[in-house]
Order: sequence, then C-alpha cells, then structure tokens
Amino acid sequence: CPFCGGEARYNRKQMSQGCVLIGYDCEQCGAAASVFTGPAAIEKSMKISAANAWNRRAEPENKPLTLEKLRKMDGEPVWYQTIPAGTYGSRRTICYGEDLKTYLTPQILLSSGYYEQSNYGKTWLAYAHKPEEGEKG
Repeated sequence: CPFCGGEARYNRKQMSQGCVLIGYDCEQCGAAASVFTGPAAIEKSMKISAANAWNRRAEPENKPLTLEKLRKMDGEPVWYQTIPAGTYGSRRTICYGEDLKTYLTPQILLSSGYYEQSNYGKTWLAYAHKPEEGEKG
C-alpha cells in the first residue's frame, strides 16, 4: 500500500447472475483503488485493469519553477518554454546557476542561451520536467 505499506487484497464480489465486481484494497488501512464491474466472462481482464489501477500513482504536479529554485539548479537539467506556450516549443537544457546566487545577475544562463530574469513568467518559464502540451504557468 502506498499509504501504510500494508498488503494489497484482491476483492471479488458476485453482483448478480453472471456479473462481478473486481478491485483491490489494503488489508491494513482500507485504502482502495477503482473497482470494475462486468460479466464474469471478462473477469481476467478486469482483474488486470484493477491491478493496474491499484499500482498507478499520481504524477507530481509540474508547476513552473520559481526563480529562486531555478537559481539553485546549477548543472541540473530543466525544461524551458517560451510564452506564449510553444512559440519555440519546449526544450531540455542545463541550468548554470552557480554564478546566479546574487540577485544582481540579470540573466539566467541555460545551455541554450541567456534568458532575462526580469522576463521570467512573461516571455519564458522553466520546469523540472517536460511540460505537457498546452501546459502553462
């Protein structure tokens, strides 16, 4: 279980003649994933779908980095995106933030070029992971 570390329990309940409910929950804390209902003839595929639902984890939200966080990402990969989103697409690049410790530095150096800090959020954004199409700050 992602919440308590307990064991997953397979649940099967006969709903009506020929129809079953399939799902997984935690024996210890009771956390549950989506359940699937359908004819018993497709129980095997519903069991696989239920197992996939139990094992799926939500992706962390990919919000634009703050300038403060971006300055601390020296040598780390970041994704930058121009505004309006997709004007030049989004690209993976390396952030060189070591000499950006001071607020006096007016630019962020990415391996693809310099970007004005004063324009951050206006003409460009940076993300820890590749932004989804249409994603914007």
